[in-house]
Amino acid sequence: MPRWFWLILALTLTTPFWDLGHPLIEVDDARYAEIPREMAVSGDWATPRLNEIDYVEKPPLWYWLAAASYRVFGMSPAAARAPLALLALLGMLGTAWLGSWLYGARVGWIAAVLHATSALGFMLAHLITPDMGLCVCLLWCSAFLLRALLRPEDGAWAAPAAWACAGFAFLSKGLVGIVFPAAWAAILWALWPRTRPNFKTLARPLGPAAFLLIAAPWFILMEHRHPGFLRFFFYEHHVQRFLTEKFNRSNPWWFYLVVLPAGLLPWTGAVAAGLARAVADWRMSRDGRGLALAAWAILIVIFFSRSHSKLVTYILPVFPHLAILGARGVESMASPRWLNRAGATAGVFLLAAAAAAWPAARLLPAAEIPAPALPWLAGAILAAWGLALTCCGRGRRAVLAGACAGLVSGGLALAGMRTAMSSLSAADISAAVVQRSQPGDLLYTYGTYLHGLPYYAGRRVDRMINWWGELEYGYRDARVRAERFGGHDLISSLPLPDRRVFVVCRKRDASFVLSLGKVRQAQAFGRWVLVEY
Repeated sequence: MPRWFWLILALTLTTPFWDLGHPLIEVDDARYAEIPREMAVSGDWATPRLNEIDYVEKPPLWYWLAAASYRVFGMSPAAARAPLALLALLGMLGTAWLGSWLYGARVGWIAAVLHATSALGFMLAHLITPDMGLCVCLLWCSAFLLRALLRPEDGAWAAPAAWACAGFAFLSKGLVGIVFPAAWAAILWALWPRTRPNFKTLARPLGPAAFLLIAAPWFILMEHRHPGFLRFFFYEHHVQRFLTEKFNRSNPWWFYLVVLPAGLLPWTGAVAAGLARAVADWRMSRDGRGLALAAWAILIVIFFSRSHSKLVTYILPVFPHLAILGARGVESMASPRWLNRAGATAGVFLLAAAAAAWPAARLLPAAEIPAPALPWLAGAILAAWGLALTCCGRGRRAVLAGACAGLVSGGLALAGMRTAMSSLSAADISAAVVQRSQPGDLLYTYGTYLHGLPYYAGRRVDRMINWWGELEYGYRDARVRAERFGGHDLISSLPLPDRRVFVVCRKRDASFVLSLGKVRQAQAFGRWVLVEY
């Protein structure tokens, strides 16, 4: 490999640590920083809580990692994201390892660069969700599983390691942690006869025992503490989430057919070429390595496409495997010279236009910038370079162009978010609450809930009015519902005769909240308004 590649690789390995301390973004970024903060403060590492209310929709692995980080580094957004950065780094190394022993070190390290510089891969290394932990655990699980099947001499350690990683994936996000590896293994058994004699290594007792030892204790403890928890977690948040539209996250069946190509930029063309090469390898020589990686991605895409709950982040576990195919596809990409020139010209033109627009965009008031604000600019640059990459040949030139596209675009996206933080984060509005409030004052939210409020203000939101969102489990408790939630009658009772109340609402609800009268002060912060009674 040339020297410039090792420089690009070294730079890529640092990307999860770029701007580690940028303010927490609503919703998921702030939520998954606040829950472990409450865990670390309370000392209860079993029951996750959000705004001091039981929040048991997700398993605890991420919360444990972030809470441990808080204990070591103190409370800060950088400490919240430190485990995320380490997980992203572990994902790059896992991609490199799997690609290296399957196809050689060159493919492995190029795949690591592809994975980290893809649009979605880069951004989810900086925005906290449990999906990164799930992605990394499933990546290592699939790598060990495939190792046990293709190199049975390594099965004694690879098979138990696969089961253990499945256990950690289960602790990251539930049933998919075991369903995906099991379904993929069944597909390999059916389509790739070479692997069938080696499945016995996966059935040895040590593997399932490791899985149960890792995955089961927390669920048993939670059912003991909260009778009915297992039904809530597995039936309502797995079966009903998949089969019904209860959670209002429904999207068209073709949702991921749009999200995936966009999220893979600037490597979409390379991955398409890699998929074609995997099919050709199977037809010519029954080489099933590429087909196995493609089957993993297809399985997950079909699963989530059939689900009634679809979010962009769910698709992340396919990226490492597609990156390996993309690393092989880079060598296969080719196009006519006229198309190369057209692509390069378009890329340079859009890059120049975006560079010219950047200073003007920074002059806009933050409140006028729609969320997610300036990252569109980075997206334009990414698309431009992606077009140039797709049209500009293969090999070293494609790797260099694509890696630079991903790194530059990712850095600009982070800068764009910084510029628009008042529209994306509760940091500013929380600072105003801290500055103005005194002991005994009440803090309400109306029609919404900002997860960053308790994080930055260091206090709970006393009442959540006309909202319960993901706190459905706590809302079912009549005592909690009466003490912590409220409806129209509660907001209509303001102002209170003997206490000062701060209400946070969305701009679109501000006219109603202000109409209640006797408002001492109101101030807009991006998408939200802070009203003081």
